[in-house]
Amino acid sequence: MTPKRIIHCTNFNFIKRIGCYMNIAPYKISHGLIRNGHNVLDFSDRDILKTYSCFGKLKQLGHKPFNRLFYEYCVDTQPDGIILGHADTITPQTLADIRKALPNTKVLQWNVDCINPNISSGNIERIKSKIDLVDATIITTADKELLHQFDTKKHKVGFMPNAVDASIETGRAFEIEHPEWDLVFPASPKSKREFCGVMMTTKDIMVKISQQIDMQKVLFSRANGVNLTGGEYQRVFSNTAMGLSINASNHDYLYSSDRMAHLIGNGALALVDSHTGFGDLFGNDEIAFFQGEDELYTKIKYYRANPQERMAVAKKGWIKYHQLFNEKIIAKYIADIMFDEFNPKDYPWPTICD
Repeated sequence: MTPKRIIHCTNFNFIKRIGCYMNIAPYKISHGLIRNGHNVLDFSDRDILKTYSCFGKLKQLGHKPFNRLFYEYCVDTQPDGIILGHADTITPQTLADIRKALPNTKVLQWNVDCINPNISSGNIERIKSKIDLVDATIITTADKELLHQFDTKKHKVGFMPNAVDASIETGRAFEIEHPEWDLVFPASPKSKREFCGVMMTTKDIMVKISQQIDMQKVLFSRANGVNLTGGEYQRVFSNTAMGLSINASNHDYLYSSDRMAHLIGNGALALVDSHTGFGDLFGNDEIAFFQGEDELYTKIKYYRANPQERMAVAKKGWIKYHQLFNEKIIAKYIADIMFDEFNPKDYPWPTICD
């Protein structure tokens, strides 16, 4: 592919320092596109909107001039492609105006949140609000039934894996026999996750696990009163033996929060619910899959007692994940889809729905 000029409009989180802002998808996608030879113009929509808002608070006052700015920015730079990642600040009308002014510019939107209507109807509606105005939509869910709600006969819709980036996920926890932590799971204590088939808050999951295993050297982050962000988030993930990877829904095929990428990418052994379907891409010698509570507790205890085996499995998972889902491969996938050079045979995971 010849180099393209691409605007990447998403939340790079420059101003509001919250969450693991160094590890988020926007950076990895932009890094991958640049490393593949493209000219990427990062446009941090929420940060720029704040500057157009009264005291940075009354965003409704800044929406109109902000959308005008984005329109003018696109017209001035004349990109070959525009990538929107959760860019809910950009109105459908603004996007329609851009498409009219730049008819040859391709547009793609990506989304990393849950699209199960029983859990996240708001995210579904946000995707649908622009789906008629983009050339393709890719989401970190490969569940065909869920993807079909976006009318895949009419729209180009498909799966996007959560990327890792060796310049971001620099940890090699599989090389540490006795790391600082045995098990970590960073999440809001009030947020609900599917834990072995039951919806529970993170705090309740922690209490339930504490009844079965020794909680020494176990960190549930905010549920423990420790807020992991930025460099500290990265340091902890690089110094843990294992990490729990559970989501709002574990029964949606290949859906996972990017926590799974952070864990495996930094060399920790990921404990993953087998109902996610990741067993189709990874083996039991690469990820610690579990089907229920008993198997989860058994594996935690086993790998605690056998660090060399844990290190071997975690290393295989680290190698495989960085091979399959590194930022350059994911960025190539995005560009191939957006610029109509896509061949599903180039990728070992489910791609665009037919």
